[in-house]
Amino acid sequence: MKFANKVLLIGISVAIFSLVLLLIITINSHSNQVQFKSILIGDLVGFCNFLLGIIFIFSGINRPEKFFLMTFYGGILFRLFILSVIVVIIVITLEINVNNFIFSLLFFYFFYLIVEIIYLNFRKR
Repeated sequence: MKFANKVLLIGISVAIFSLVLLLIITINSHSNQVQFKSILIGDLVGFCNFLLGIIFIFSGINRPEKFFLMTFYGGILFRLFILSVIVVIIVITLEINVNNFIFSLLFFYFFYLIVEIIYLNFRKR
């Protein structure tokens, strides 16, 4: 297995582990359920953004460079637009701690972005 595929597999497994762990903590928490729910939703939104990015990367990975760059940058633009709409909807409609949600979303967004960058960097080596 290539190093790039291992990085992608580790990133997905860490994502699933963190989602399951946060879900278990949220279900079993009695006092801070709103805070853990905010962190869980931030992780879930970041993971969905990561999956969309992987779909865009795989759709253009073995195509000509112009098509790959078009799908890659178009995917980034699409993902940021969808992410901003989802964040506004979540903040307005759900009863969450906004600070925990935003900080957890930023943390998981950058974590998954680093996994994508490492995957793209090492896929040809």
